[in-house]
Amino acid sequence: MKIIDQFYSCQMPGQMPGQMPGQMPGQVSATWKLQCHLRIFRARTNVHTVLIADMGFELGWFNPYIIEKLVDQVVEEFHLNPAQLIWLEHYAPTNRESREAAFSQVAFEWQNGKAANPQWISIDPEVAQALTSENLQLLIPRAI
Repeated sequence: MKIIDQFYSCQMPGQMPGQMPGQMPGQVSATWKLQCHLRIFRARTNVHTVLIADMGFELGWFNPYIIEKLVDQVVEEFHLNPAQLIWLEHYAPTNRESREAAFSQVAFEWQNGKAANPQWISIDPEVAQALTSENLQLLIPRAI
């Protein structure tokens, strides 16, 4: 059952190329405001499946540092139990070299209540659909 379906913003500190007085060459502090489409599903077993999708204009959205911070923020904001959490990512076909949409499941180690060491595993759309218990056909492009 889908319990959350919304656009979601995540702000985090980051680095940008350049130099400001008093900083190391090549590093400028910045706050990144990243956006994704967030869906949270709850199965009958009380396991929550989080599905995030990039929105097509973010670069480097699914990298280890950013995904750890995003997971921590989502877990805290929506009061999710990390021990009962499945994390999925959806990549639209227009954002990849391939014409096909892709899904990944991401596993984390939890250290002091924080996500760490993400490990990505590619999964078939049918597996993603089974994990969410929802019809994800609208996310999967039809053959042309």
